[in-house]
Amino acid sequence: MRVVLDGQALVGGIPTGFGVYAHLVAEALELLARRGEGFAYTVLRPQPTDRPLAAVWQRVWWEQCLLPVQASRIPRPALLHSPCLGAPLLLPLPLVCTVHDLILLDEPPPGFFARQYFQRLVPAGWRRARLLLTDSEEVRSQVVARLRMPGERVLAVPLYSRYEGGARRGQPPQRPQFLLVGTLEPRKGFATALGALAQLPQHLRGEVRLLIAGSPTPHLTELKSLASRLGVLGQVSFAAYTPRLDELYRSSTALLFPSLAEGFGLPPLEAMSLGVPVLLSGIPVLRETYGQAEGRNNPGIFPPGDEAALAALMRQAIEDADFAARLVAFGDAVARRFTRTCFAESLFTAYRRALAES
Repeated sequence: MRVVLDGQALVGGIPTGFGVYAHLVAEALELLARRGEGFAYTVLRPQPTDRPLAAVWQRVWWEQCLLPVQASRIPRPALLHSPCLGAPLLLPLPLVCTVHDLILLDEPPPGFFARQYFQRLVPAGWRRARLLLTDSEEVRSQVVARLRMPGERVLAVPLYSRYEGGARRGQPPQRPQFLLVGTLEPRKGFATALGALAQLPQHLRGEVRLLIAGSPTPHLTELKSLASRLGVLGQVSFAAYTPRLDELYRSSTALLFPSLAEGFGLPPLEAMSLGVPVLLSGIPVLRETYGQAEGRNNPGIFPPGDEAALAALMRQAIEDADFAARLVAFGDAVARRFTRTCFAESLFTAYRRALAES
């Protein structure tokens, strides 16, 4: 079996979102190839490899024109895996697509062509696929319902941490610092974290710092304005994505993940795999992945948007060493469940299932 991987998300600079997932897939394919058993793979990347496909027309040109031509030159390919965005509509190969979430169907980028791409062309590729992969059962149920896909054609394959096996955090920083990771969008719930910071007791409020690491958007102005109104602007820092995100995790008291909408929510798993406490919102998809592990309930979940509840957990993570240790132990249990090996095996099963479809 030779799998062809659409590597458009592997080009450019620091991988974010789709790019991280594509790297996870590529690592899993390499693991399967080293195992032998007749498995091989080829990654096709647009040129040049140092610049991402930022514009919609560039993505369409790659997906519908250049990618099919390159794939046709691969000897005896079994199937094409499109790990993000669109897929070729006319390529005569079995197709597997990953659908991370349906957020872009409801909230596409501005512009007529962007709306047509995300709301029409991308779903058309998904419907052509033999098998759709999702990162969670929550998104799988949404895909089945909204896209009217047969349940047997949609399979949930949970992710793993790219920092699996990495150096663990030692002692927490002397000065409390909470980290938030993600593109600066309202759905990430960063405003909830700012409100929670403002509600900390006075003796802590002046000491605690928030670091928000993610791609800037116009929402940055709104967040800074809110922080100023709450009187905490001086305690909040903004940073772009970094290739050493693991260092930011390890330098944090805890990761805050107050998101209001996700397809999986990978940063909590990355932090947990490094021994970092995590406080996260109880939206359904995060409860699915992080709500329970090895018979234990997650002590770090708070109601979505509840600033007071998050503030209480932040204070507890700072002042209660036993609570922080319980968060770390729970994270270890979660990380043991989601591994690179499990992900690779699930991908292999999915590929065989797609090829078995007539």
